[in-house]
Amino acid sequence: MLFYAIRYFTIAGIVPPLFVAGFVAAAAAAAVRLTGNPETAVDALTPVLLLQLFAAGSGFRIGARRGYFDLLLTSGAARWQIELAHCLVSLAPGIASWVCIGLLELAASHGSLSRSFAAGTCAAFVSSSIVAWGAAVYSSRTAGAIAWLLVMTIPRVAQLVSPLRLLGVPANNLDTFAIVEVLWSAVIPLVVGVWCIVRGATPLEAAQ
Repeated sequence: MLFYAIRYFTIAGIVPPLFVAGFVAAAAAAAVRLTGNPETAVDALTPVLLLQLFAAGSGFRIGARRGYFDLLLTSGAARWQIELAHCLVSLAPGIASWVCIGLLELAASHGSLSRSFAAGTCAAFVSSSIVAWGAAVYSSRTAGAIAWLLVMTIPRVAQLVSPLRLLGVPANNLDTFAIVEVLWSAVIPLVVGVWCIVRGATPLEAAQ
């Protein structure tokens, strides 16, 4: 049933084609940039990470209340499988773009550079993807986008929570506070999102 749920969300288009096209364009631009200079991996990854903050927050509760997922919710699939499938499909385009750029960096540098897979980069992509997904489960992509824009445009707040500051940072340069902050920032929205889907009620919206 997990694969059925993944297919369902893929066909339902919880990540709009516009975002997928954006990831493809960002990866193509990164390929051009890295071919000329393999040391620009962080610059190439920045638009992908920013796009992931918006794309991963696909939202669940609103779509479920509007009946978009009725066929899946009444199919007998376990709620944890539905939650996992929704998360995987939401995160897949951004994660795939990140991995492609990392492989391009390795190829362009003949294996001498791997800032795309540095500890800080991994922490930035994994944590921001989970935070964006979990925070939007009860909300919508629009609300999540507004929240991220507000956070990223307040300098003091951005210095603490912006995942961009972690891109390309190796493990030996990451302090303990940064690691704990990243882990907690990812765990809390994840737990809330999982609880909403697995245990929370999703009554249909009343007809207007």
